[in-house]
Amino acid sequence: MKYNPELDSLRALAAIAVIAAHYTLFPCGWIGVQFFFVLSGFLISSIILKGKENYIKGTGLDFFLKFYSRRILRLFPLYFGYLAILAAIYLVFKKPLSFGQEWPSLFTYTLNFRWLFKDYIFHPFYGHLWSLCVEWQFYLLWPFFIWFLPRKYLLNILLWLIPLAMLIRVAECWICMHISGSISFHGSPEDRVLASYVLPFSHVDAFVFGAILYNEKIRLFLAKPIVLLTCLCSCLIAGAILLVIYLPTGNYYTLPSLGWPNKMPFGYQWVWGYSLLNLTSASVIAAVMERSSSWLAFTRSRILQYLGKISYGIYVFHLMIVSTILGVMQKIKPFPGERLLGLLVAIVTTCVIAHISYKYWEQRFLKLKAKVKMPAPNTN
Repeated sequence: MKYNPELDSLRALAAIAVIAAHYTLFPCGWIGVQFFFVLSGFLISSIILKGKENYIKGTGLDFFLKFYSRRILRLFPLYFGYLAILAAIYLVFKKPLSFGQEWPSLFTYTLNFRWLFKDYIFHPFYGHLWSLCVEWQFYLLWPFFIWFLPRKYLLNILLWLIPLAMLIRVAECWICMHISGSISFHGSPEDRVLASYVLPFSHVDAFVFGAILYNEKIRLFLAKPIVLLTCLCSCLIAGAILLVIYLPTGNYYTLPSLGWPNKMPFGYQWVWGYSLLNLTSASVIAAVMERSSSWLAFTRSRILQYLGKISYGIYVFHLMIVSTILGVMQKIKPFPGERLLGLLVAIVTTCVIAHISYKYWEQRFLKLKAKVKMPAPNTN
């Protein structure tokens, strides 16, 4: 699949939105994580389907060995490098203290499951890494699902997985409510829907919406300006309705959230909301790929494209930086614009550190990744 730098601009915006969400200025910015899931579904599925089409029989093992080698060279160096930094800080300073308890789930890519247990201790140095665990868990299963599923049944089965994902979210939360003695369930609205937020199969429709973009007819349909506008308006209208209903309660649904708070605990939004966001994300990706909407021309910005290229580092480092800056700002006497200034400092600092990481650490392994060539295409 041909590299599209304009998708990097979308990555950059998603990463910045997540930073703003954790800085508590833009509560609905968590949607950036959902966008990453959809984009990953598209990119990974495209690679697998292209490989399935183009490579001769008998090269499947070679294909997967090289596919996972390339994934490992892209993901592991930064992830485990960051964990090594946390481990060193813990060994020297015994901070964060909770790292001593949580390191096994971090090093095994299972932190998202730890979120459900009562003894789990969230810390901003590592708590956000749960989403990277979800992605890796999908990388272990999704490629084989796409590869071995007969092509003639693929699209229909993928489409059926969308409503199934909603049922999975209901089932997961129902099960968790009935084993609340073992998991992190204290009766709060967020706890009741936590499973739908952190468990991998809750997000199967995100990868599905990404995967179906490989189908040209679907991609061209979703890229239509009227379809994109309908998706965006549906999100805004749904959020507005929920704001009208739940804003008076003063919890979760605030004006800055636009009706899309983290975990979406009310109005069964945790059931249907993820699917609507995933559909909208897929439509945005399709529109950028097909250049069907002139207002998406900003994705051609070289600055945004570069920030998207280093967005993995931005995500990994951002919460440590945000929490540090928030701690400093709390000790300073309030002044006009302090929140926006703090957010700007957080974004710039994160981007600088991500740039350094990319240039002096990640690129070493990306050069090795480039040497791992996928099997030669079938020319018969």
